[in-house]
Parts: sequence; C-alpha cells; structure tokens
Amino acid sequence: MKITKPQWDQEFRCLAGGCPDTCCAGWEIPVDEPSVLRFRAMDGALGQRMRRALVTVDGEMQLARKEGRCVLLNQAQLCDLYAACGEEALCRTCHLHPRFVVQYGGRREIMPGLSCPAWVTTYLLREEPVEFVTEETEEEITEYTDIDGAQFYRLWKGREKALALVQERQRTMEERLRRLLALAQELDGEEELECSQDGVLAAYRERLLRMEILTPAWRELLQTACRSGREPADTAGVWTGFRAQVAEKLLVYDLFRFMLQGVYTGRVLPQVKYAVFHVLVIMALGRDCRTREELGEVARLYSKEIEHCAENQKALDRCFCRRSGRYSAAGLLRGMEELR
Repeated sequence: MKITKPQWDQEFRCLAGGCPDTCCAGWEIPVDEPSVLRFRAMDGALGQRMRRALVTVDGEMQLARKEGRCVLLNQAQLCDLYAACGEEALCRTCHLHPRFVVQYGGRREIMPGLSCPAWVTTYLLREEPVEFVTEETEEEITEYTDIDGAQFYRLWKGREKALALVQERQRTMEERLRRLLALAQELDGEEELECSQDGVLAAYRERLLRMEILTPAWRELLQTACRSGREPADTAGVWTGFRAQVAEKLLVYDLFRFMLQGVYTGRVLPQVKYAVFHVLVIMALGRDCRTREELGEVARLYSKEIEHCAENQKALDRCFCRRSGRYSAAGLLRGMEELR
C-alpha cells in the first residue's frame, strides 16, 4: 500500500482539553458496525454506558448527544472512553478525525481537515509551500476500486501540474487562479460560457446563508461580512502577504482532496471550481482580518460548516456542475475581480 500525505502530518497533535472548539460537539458522530459490536460487548459500568450511548438516527447508528455534545465528553473536554481504554477503543469516525482518507486501489491519500484548530496551526498558518510524502507499507490491499487506470494516471499527472501551478509564488494569485481554471477546462476538453451576471460574491454569500448552519459564529460572519464597498484590512490588497499564502494552502488542500475524484465522474472542472470558490469565499469573508490567525479561523469555520455536512456538500456540487452563470469558471473569475 502506498500512503501519501502532507509533510506536516506527523507533527499533528490533538489539543485535547485545550481545544477551543472540541470535535465532540456540534455534529453527528456515526459509529461503524465493528465498533457497535465491540461497544455492546463491553463489561462493567462503562459497557452499560456505551450501550446507552448508542442511538439510531435516520437508520444510522450514532453516539448520542446532549445539548449538542457527545454524551461521552466530560466537563474537562475529554472523552471518557479514550481516558478509560485508549485511542484504539474509539470508533472509526473518532479514530480518524480530523483526517479525511481516500483510497484508489493500492493508493491511500490522507489529509487532515481544516475544521481542526490544531491542523489549522500546523498546516494553514505555515509560510512554507506544501510538499507531499509517500511511504510504501506492507499492508495488504483489501479494497479495490473500479476505475479506469489510464484515466486515473491522466488526472494524477494533471493534479501534479495543478499543485505545482498554484504554488508558483513568482506569479500573482490572480494569475494562478486563471491558469488553474484554464488547466481544468483543458483536462475536461470543454470551455464554459461567459458570465453576464454581477454581484457574484453577494450571491455566494446568500447561497451559503440558505444552507444548513451549525454554529452561530458562522451565521454572524455570513451576515456581517462580504459587504460591497468594504475595504480590505490589508491596504496592499486582498491577494498579497499572508493572505496569498493562506489562499495557496487552501487551493493545495482542496486540489489534493478532491481533484482525483474526477476519475469517477469523468470531469475535474467541478472539483477545481470548488477549490477556487473556497478561496474566494474565505478571502471575502476575511477582508477585515488583520492577522494570519484571524483568517485561519474564518477558514476553520467554513470547513466545519461545509466539509462535515453532506447536504451542504451536495448543494455545492450541484452548483459547480453548471457550465454558465455565477458558478461557471467565468463567474468565479468575475468574483475574483470583485475582490479587488
């Protein structure tokens, strides 16, 4: 098995009780079947508690929540199951979090999610460009995916080119975004229609406001930010300094996570458009941010609201399958112009 992940993955450390926004609250925690069987077989008082903690929601087994918090989370912001039995006792969801894992035959790719404050610090706030490391293990391949090998290789090389392109720091971020969208259209063999609509960024904000919202902080940010006529906090421009570096990291993050999924749909342009949209939204919502850390918090809120909600993901996927209008490549470029 070949496993690829960003070079800083080994540095990641959970903040545990010191986390400002625990991952054990605010969203559902599905439990895989082997863990359900294991929890039900546990002895003693902890076993009784684990059986009570298992609930069925919409046909899916989950850990119960009280006031939005997992019932296993104690007042010190620590997991009682972890404290009693260690990391190996956790269900698959908790064991992997915050990492997203995708497998293509004998290749596994790992990227921690930006909803995690620790990974925001470890990855997003770094000045250095991202590199990916691949290690080969003796793990037996037990999952096979029905994908076209030639198509996968073509997209693999296309993603390599895209990742290199967005980290060309001698070019402006605006130029990199244009070249990235052009590359995706070339890979798909299509050219999207022009966008004749104005108010692109405002439309994006309204779209996000109509989606499921998990936290009051995200709703407040959407309601108060991205106003027309507002000047960026950085008078040198939206796409300079630490902002450009954060934008670059966001693009690398999304391209690595999503671009190869085009092997299942036959298109990569929707995934690339999502990456550009992600950057535009974060830069627009973070116009008033004075520091890298403040902008990182905007990105973290976005990740928590969008990446961990299947309905929100599906809603955006439908938008980026459009070939014209504000969600086309031309529409995204118009949104980029509005950020100036």
